[in-house]
Amino acid sequence: MVTTDEVLSRIRDVTYPAGKDDLLAAAEAAGASEEVLKALRAVPVEDYANAAEVARSVPTEEEPTDARTAAEQARGQATSHVAAGERPVPPDPTDT
Repeated sequence: MVTTDEVLSRIRDVTYPAGKDDLLAAAEAAGASEEVLKALRAVPVEDYANAAEVARSVPTEEEPTDARTAAEQARGQATSHVAAGERPVPPDPTDT
């Protein structure tokens, strides 16, 4: 499998918004490997506003192998949008 950087390097000349066919055409014109083309063929058919959207959609070797791993990684990267002063404070276990 390819990396995100490999895919993005082959579609850097794309004008956004771009569809799946535009991405494939740009990659082919740039001499992309069959692995890069395969990864781009796997993206959903939609218009992509920028390279970041493509990067999120293309399957690469950096992706987790299963749903559990993906969920664990997402939890590890999640940030709370509640201010520290507004969070509930758990009771002190030493108070009896």
